[in-house]
Amino acid sequence: MTHFSCKLLNQGGQFILYCIVCGMLMNAHAVAEGSTDPAEMLSEITDRVLLEIRSNPGILSDEQRTRELAERLILPNIDFHTASRWILGKYWHTASQEQRNAFVSEFRELLINTYLRSLDKYHDNAVRILPARPGQPDGRAVVDVEVEQVGGPPVKAMFRLHRNAGNWQVYDIVIEGVSLVVTHRSGFATEIRDKGLDSLIARLVSQNASKAADAGVPAR
Repeated sequence: MTHFSCKLLNQGGQFILYCIVCGMLMNAHAVAEGSTDPAEMLSEITDRVLLEIRSNPGILSDEQRTRELAERLILPNIDFHTASRWILGKYWHTASQEQRNAFVSEFRELLINTYLRSLDKYHDNAVRILPARPGQPDGRAVVDVEVEQVGGPPVKAMFRLHRNAGNWQVYDIVIEGVSLVVTHRSGFATEIRDKGLDSLIARLVSQNASKAADAGVPAR
C-alpha cells in the first residue's frame, strides 16, 4: 500500500471526485505505459506527483497553469469516450457521430471546470492504494483507495479501469458508493428525455464557455 498527499475538499461530507484523480493519475501516461498491474501503476506515479507539485507550489492557485497540468498529466489517463458512452446509455446508440464527439468534448470540459478549478482549496490528506481486486475480467481492473480524514473514518474510493491501446485508463470513480458515471447518467437522462440531446450539449457548451471566460481561460 502506498501513502501520499492528496488535495481533498470536504463540503458537508461530500468529497470532490477529481481530487483523488489528481493525486493518483498525474504523469501516469508517461510512467505506466504497458504496466500489467494498475495498483502498481498508481503507486509508481506517486513520487512523480509529489515532485511535480512541490517543484511548482504555485501551480494550484493559477487556473491556466492548473489546466495545462491537467492536459499534460491527468486527462490522458481518463477514458472520456467510454465514460460518455456509459453516461448517455441508450441515447449514445441513437446519437450521431457529431453528437457523440460534441458530448465527449463538453463532458471533458465540464469535469475540468467543476473539479480542477477548486484544487487550491484542498488540504493534504494521506491516501492508501490497495491491491487491485482479483477476479476481474481480462483487460479490466478495480483498485480501491482510502483517503484519511482528521478526526473521522477514511473515505473509501474505487477506481474502475480498463486497458485502452495497451494502457490502463480510468472510466469511472466511485466515492463512498457514489459513481461519477451513474450520477451524471441520471441527471443527464432526465434532461435529454425532456429537451433532447442537442439541448443538453448546447447547455454544456454555454456553461463551459461562461466559466472559461470568468476564469480568463482562452477559448477552445
